[in-house]
Amino acid sequence: MRSSERTIFWGVAFLCALSRFAARARSLWDWDEALFCLGMRSYDVAQHHPHPPGFPAYIALGRLVRLFVRDDFRSLQAINLAAGMLLFPAVYMLARAMGVRFSTSIIAGALCAFFPNVWFYGGTAFSDVPSITLVVFAAALLFRGERDAEEYLGGVFLLAIAMAIRPQNALVGAFPFFLATRKRSPRDVAFAALIGVIVVGLAFGGAAAATGIDNYRSAVKAHSEYISAVDSFHSPLRPALWRLIALFFVKQYSSPALSMITTIFVVISLIKRERPILYNALTFGPVAVAAWLFLDRYSVNRFSIGYCPMFAIFAADGIYHAAAGVRAGLSRPDRLKPVRTPQIEVLLGLLLIAGFIAYTLPALTPVREEIAPSVLAVQTAKTHFNPASDELFVAADMRPFVDYFMPGVKNIRVLDERTLILSRTAKTPRLIAEVIPTTPAGDVFRRQKGRLWNISRRHYFGAAYATITRFAGFSTGWYPPERRDGDEWRWMEQRSTTVLPSSKGESLLRLGFTADGPTKVTITLNGQAIDSFDAGGVVQRDWHIARPNDGPNTLEIVTDRDRAIHVRFLSWATY
Repeated sequence: MRSSERTIFWGVAFLCALSRFAARARSLWDWDEALFCLGMRSYDVAQHHPHPPGFPAYIALGRLVRLFVRDDFRSLQAINLAAGMLLFPAVYMLARAMGVRFSTSIIAGALCAFFPNVWFYGGTAFSDVPSITLVVFAAALLFRGERDAEEYLGGVFLLAIAMAIRPQNALVGAFPFFLATRKRSPRDVAFAALIGVIVVGLAFGGAAAATGIDNYRSAVKAHSEYISAVDSFHSPLRPALWRLIALFFVKQYSSPALSMITTIFVVISLIKRERPILYNALTFGPVAVAAWLFLDRYSVNRFSIGYCPMFAIFAADGIYHAAAGVRAGLSRPDRLKPVRTPQIEVLLGLLLIAGFIAYTLPALTPVREEIAPSVLAVQTAKTHFNPASDELFVAADMRPFVDYFMPGVKNIRVLDERTLILSRTAKTPRLIAEVIPTTPAGDVFRRQKGRLWNISRRHYFGAAYATITRFAGFSTGWYPPERRDGDEWRWMEQRSTTVLPSSKGESLLRLGFTADGPTKVTITLNGQAIDSFDAGGVVQRDWHIARPNDGPNTLEIVTDRDRAIHVRFLSWATY
């Protein structure tokens, strides 16, 4: 870089780094953050502390910082803040290594840093921003490794660490690694392979050893099967892939207007088809396609961080070509001063970046200033719950928070905020749950949605510590309730009748049970059959009821034999 370019680079890098503190969350908020904090305390992938495959490098870095910060959440957050500060230099370095112009590389790095999801998640305790920063640096070094053996080996080392956070980062590093490996000696390639095997092997070998090898293998297998069956294109509930193209590749910027503008620049870049843009597509394209095929469509704003540098570079390149077109139109012979392309490029880039800043910055205020509803609900329970007089029920979506903030407190698992518990004792039933459509009797904490609703995962904007006041009447066909290790269930005879409380308006009925062998199950509500199906193993079903009774509602469950199923969860309330 020339002296002027160096000044620009460091000036933009400083501003991007300073802006990361605007997203520094006051508390953890989401499910995965609680799992990561649990992993900091007691690492066990089989218990999802954290979830498979275990993110060993991220937890290892967190524990290293924990020696100085003395708080699980703040330790992980410190890593994210540092990674967020380094993302602009990383994307700039990658773009330059691909052969992109200086001004375009600067705009690409700044765009990536100020994408709403990148900015927001950079202040949290998720692994996404450290993961992408590491793999971008790795890709940049690998591209430069065509000419320099040390940078080649450095790139392999960083890629291995990035894979030890998220194995899918191998898809990002594959093309630059292949490109650089062609120019390296067999000795360099062998040494690089050794580095990769040692780093990745130690990371995941350590994760397996800490968990127990058999338990670790089973947890990873179960998690993979879940993703394939529920989140991926194999799931019958997932929309057709063509319907998700816009969601994964156009709308990931959170703002409809900014998404369209950015996509226009992306398309312009793709039309030009220059070599750096081809390299960009080959680097991030595989992981983008994998996300489109396999990952949860409800978390695109987060998962798209794994390929957002690709779109930042595309958009910045499109801005350059758009500026060249504008310059051609403005630089006519009758103009006294010809307009230069870099001037227009910088102006267009600044306008787009300013648009993202203006859109995102106000949404970060509640995250920065408020304790999250999920944490407030559990902290309230921790203060007021009395095991002598109260009985605690915890909805599935709040279990990691209770495990982290209230370790050792006995509780019963339920499905959600609409739960109808399976038994009543002399104690007062208390519930900790995420709340969305309901307002239970007790302490309810909510966070305003606003633009944050589009930027973050759409969960935990409401949570409560409440008293359960709605109950089901298990009238006929039910055996007494049983409990063990935080679970509760009821076996039923061949036919059971349950009286549900009133529910006004469209309501949701949820039933979770385990079938002891293949059995035919028929569900009837208020005399109307709503479903009939063959069941086996663990089953969970949801039904939307358009017009329930204002008074009691009668639920009947019929199977083909006695004690064919035992019900574990029952939920019923307004949708």
